[in-house]
Amino acid sequence: MKLLSSIWGVFTTVPFLAFFVVYVLFLLASKNKRMAARWAVNITNVFLIHAVIVAYDQIWPRSITVWVWIGLLFALIASLLIWLQKQKRGRILWGKVSFSTWRLSFLFFMLAYFALFGTGIWKQMQIG
Repeated sequence: MKLLSSIWGVFTTVPFLAFFVVYVLFLLASKNKRMAARWAVNITNVFLIHAVIVAYDQIWPRSITVWVWIGLLFALIASLLIWLQKQKRGRILWGKVSFSTWRLSFLFFMLAYFALFGTGIWKQMQIG
């Protein structure tokens, strides 16, 4: 159990290491680069979300909860995709909306991770 929590901690601290590990494992198992990349993005997104939550709570411990921001982000992305599908197809494909929301959130959480990482370093330099 300690090994599992250590792996989780490393992948939360450096989520792009999780991307590399998952990509290589799925590539070795399936020999399919596209499927390996999809799985790597999906699994790394979980670690990115956790990393953003931890970083946000460390930088601003008494501010509005990060879960509100995450919920708003997912709602905004999904709403935009629903509107775009309604405009383009005239109907909503919920499976595509959910998978696209998850994959687009990867980009936003990656940006948030780097922004919070930089902010955390800057804040620590101001204290020390």
